[in-house]
Amino acid sequence: MSAQNLETLAKRYVELKSRIADLQEEADGLKAELMENREPGEYAAGPLTVKIKKGKRNLDAGAFEKHFPIQQYADCYQIKPKALSAIIKQVGENALQDCVKVGAASLVVE
Repeated sequence: MSAQNLETLAKRYVELKSRIADLQEEADGLKAELMENREPGEYAAGPLTVKIKKGKRNLDAGAFEKHFPIQQYADCYQIKPKALSAIIKQVGENALQDCVKVGAASLVVE
């Protein structure tokens, strides 16, 4: 791949990312307007149906730990592995060879 081709691709990529950001901002504004003053439910919008769903409920771990200390409520907790970097320091990279997933590569063009 030539340097000129790389430059052309990079410029087009940056242009598209900028357009996507602009469109996302517009879409977010429309979403806020559609949801404004509407309760969860279904609403007719011509040939379309607007569905507003309740927000997903998740446990606030910090608040839960304050109200339900692990010493008194051990049965409400589960053990999880530490962060990968901490485990590597403890057991070594080679020992974890079959236990590590690698995500997709990422790209930054500035």
